[in-house]
Amino acid sequence: MGEDRIFNFNAGPAALPLPVLEEIKGSFLNFAGSGMSIIEVSHRSKWFDEVIEDAIARVRRLLKLDDNYKVLFLQGGASLQFSMIPMNFLPDGKTADYVDTGTWSSKAVKEARILDKKVTVAASSRDRDYAYIPKNISFTEDAAYVHITSNNTIKGTQWGKFPDAGNVPLIADMSSDIMSRPFDPRPFGMIYAGAQKNIGPAGVCMVIVRRDML
Repeated sequence: MGEDRIFNFNAGPAALPLPVLEEIKGSFLNFAGSGMSIIEVSHRSKWFDEVIEDAIARVRRLLKLDDNYKVLFLQGGASLQFSMIPMNFLPDGKTADYVDTGTWSSKAVKEARILDKKVTVAASSRDRDYAYIPKNISFTEDAAYVHITSNNTIKGTQWGKFPDAGNVPLIADMSSDIMSRPFDPRPFGMIYAGAQKNIGPAGVCMVIVRRDML
């Protein structure tokens, strides 16, 4: 199987390791000795419960998450979170700060405003076609949250050091660099990532939420 493989540098769906593909191949015929394909197994079965529990445990271990964080796997991809975040975390009368550093962060701003939510673009690199990450940003002191996009594949920019939002929860779209480098999760109230960039096939969004946000 490996001899016919090419070097795949797609940003997404990204290449999966050959051993992972081979395990998937086997699971399509007989998953975990169940006699059924993994796509035939009920999402209410003990087999699927074990898949989810194992995935959550691996995420916790790799990202060094404590019990203060909840790990979820949701439908709709990362783009659905552009509207879900303000719907859940931006109450009427409050504002949310967004740092506009590229295509995906600008879409997040647009979706929040469609919902008639109060959104402040605290900083933007649009003036130079998103060729840099803004520095020395002043955030709204009592903002509901600060939203950033950690990495921008289209323009090739990445936050080297995440901004200090003080006591305001930091929310990050980490779709294109999640698990590619170590970072301290504690300043983040929420992290989300579409799976297809770095952690798996398309079709699911991993959401990590600090329990005090729920």
